[in-house]
Amino acid sequence: MKSWKNIFKQEEPLSDDELLNYLKNEVNAADIHVLEEKIASSDFNMDALEGLSAFKDKSQIISTTQLLNKQLKKQISKSKSKRKNRKIENQQWIVVVTLSILLLIILGYFLIHYSR
Repeated sequence: MKSWKNIFKQEEPLSDDELLNYLKNEVNAADIHVLEEKIASSDFNMDALEGLSAFKDKSQIISTTQLLNKQLKKQISKSKSKRKNRKIENQQWIVVVTLSILLLIILGYFLIHYSR
């Protein structure tokens, strides 16, 4: 994104197949220009290409991607279960204490106001 005015512009990300074929040089000459324009127009696509080009063995990319996706799903499911388990305990005591404090404040107001 070169201009701040285009922050809501929807950019089309490259698919996994397009990136892999581009890295393996298995793209025909007509599609190379289109792919390079997509890559140049998006910082996300440039970062993805840069990260994938760091792999020495291009055949490891798919297996590494699958492994990362599995780990991400596992981590997300753990955080969801932790969030469900984090319920407020003794909620009724919180309500009772809050109401009693409010009652004391109201009684204090009336005592100060009518004692004059």
